[in-house]
Amino acid sequence: MSQLLSNVPFFSMRGLTNFLQKQGVALERQLALLGCDGDALNQNLVSFTTDDYQRLQRFGQTETGIKNLGFQHGKNCYLGEWGLLGHIVMASENLLQALEFQHRYQCLMSALGYAYHEQQEQQVVMRWLSAPNTDPNITEQVITAWVSFAFTHTISQQKPLSVHFVHAPLADTQEYLDFFGCEVVFNAQFNGVIIDPSSLQLPLTNSNKEVLNVLCGLAENQLAEKKSNAAMVIIQQFVTEQLPHQVPSLQDIAEHLGITTRQVQRKFQKEGTNLTELLEQIRKNLAIAYLSQTDHKLIYIARMLGYSEQSAFQRAFKRWTGHTPQDFRLNPKVV
Repeated sequence: MSQLLSNVPFFSMRGLTNFLQKQGVALERQLALLGCDGDALNQNLVSFTTDDYQRLQRFGQTETGIKNLGFQHGKNCYLGEWGLLGHIVMASENLLQALEFQHRYQCLMSALGYAYHEQQEQQVVMRWLSAPNTDPNITEQVITAWVSFAFTHTISQQKPLSVHFVHAPLADTQEYLDFFGCEVVFNAQFNGVIIDPSSLQLPLTNSNKEVLNVLCGLAENQLAEKKSNAAMVIIQQFVTEQLPHQVPSLQDIAEHLGITTRQVQRKFQKEGTNLTELLEQIRKNLAIAYLSQTDHKLIYIARMLGYSEQSAFQRAFKRWTGHTPQDFRLNPKVV
């Protein structure tokens, strides 16, 4: 699993402002809400957060009267909102390759959550794990954008087998049924889409190997730059992906970044944290997300968080929240 972060790049914020403009919400009012000017939406001058994004989305929801604003936004998704990754997935050979690139490069995107998929014999479950307290509209936007991409960029008329949201419907469920063309489950056990395994092999209409190689080269350069700068997004991604195998040390992180342990420590000091605190925060956030947004068993969650025993995870969760994992899963609103 990857990290649940707090930064949102300018291109994702620009995508939301463009969508709201099309719905009649003046850009000037949006910028006033964000406390920035238009230049901030065209280059990485201002650091936006998930709170900024959600605040603007809720503002747009109020201004337009569209209760399921995220769903409507997702239906009209423009891949530029995904930055460089959007162009990479569009140039990919098929959906499977696009998913693989999404996993590798999603740290270059926004921090609204994390996507992963589980391939089973008869179906593929594509899951979306959002940060704690994320607005349902964001979840609907992301999942709808996935399906919209598949509809518009694959040479096929295939539909998903089913679409799932852990929240209650935000609008008339017929809207969702008409768009997705399959069963849509609300108050579900997870957020995501279930598809036929054959869907992963569907060729993409704009596939271009030469363009893809160039774009991936650019993405690798961005990753290398983030590593050399010891960007927290890279550190958190590495820590989280290592947890199912081992709890990483400062030396492990330094080797991954190609820098010294002292440089890693200075980065933590600059951020006002340390490795122990980072591990605790990552584990807590992921545990809350897993328990409230998936149907994974406790032993699976414990393993993904780097605990050798389920009882150790249960003790840690009780320390973090004052509740057992079982109680929280039954009533996620207690935290």
